[in-house]
Amino acid sequence: MTTTTISTSSGPLTVAAEVPAPGLLSFEIPAEVSPTSQYRWILSHHEGTALAAFETPAEATAAAHAVAPLADWSRNAMTAAQEISFGGNTELLMELLKAHGGQHPNA
Repeated sequence: MTTTTISTSSGPLTVAAEVPAPGLLSFEIPAEVSPTSQYRWILSHHEGTALAAFETPAEATAAAHAVAPLADWSRNAMTAAQEISFGGNTELLMELLKAHGGQHPNA
């Protein structure tokens, strides 16, 4: 099982995660974290940077498959960000995340 550690206001928490595409993680935030948010599923870079929040695991997985070709997500976060930016794909990344139900991670 893959895990990831997330930062919360009460300290770090380790949660179970799926790997829907190389270098990307999908996980559910614990019930005690942002309890009123309907966006419980996070798609993140493997180093922890959240890309978007989703209502369902299926949406997060679909978004991961959609954005996977935009960068080598298995590299560090800065390298992936540069690939997307220098490749002129920043807007496309945001459009793909939104098209699959993605919201700002703090929604």
